[in-house]
Amino acid sequence: MAATGSSLTGVATRINGRHAFVHERILLLVVRETELRDSVTFAKQDLATRMGVCVRSVDRAVTRLRREGLITTEAIFGPTGAQLGNAYRATPEGIELARTYRREKPRPKK
Repeated sequence: MAATGSSLTGVATRINGRHAFVHERILLLVVRETELRDSVTFAKQDLATRMGVCVRSVDRAVTRLRREGLITTEAIFGPTGAQLGNAYRATPEGIELARTYRREKPRPKK
């Protein structure tokens, strides 16, 4: 069952003490939804708006994640045949990598 328009709540904006890249945030979202619901469905425009980035950034990030074998995509079509978006699933490699993103480096003591 795919989730549509999943919340970005809980998707890190900082990873290991630095600003998270768009592809890292998208991977975290896809991994979370894969673990909870088997996949996530979103339109790139919607996700870009919610992340505060341009559609091209989301497109580049998704292309990179697919090319690196971290996620898979499947087109979702409506009754008229129009493409509504894609279903995204994390691969085992993507899940493993996302687990390293969740770890925060200890902050130096003052």
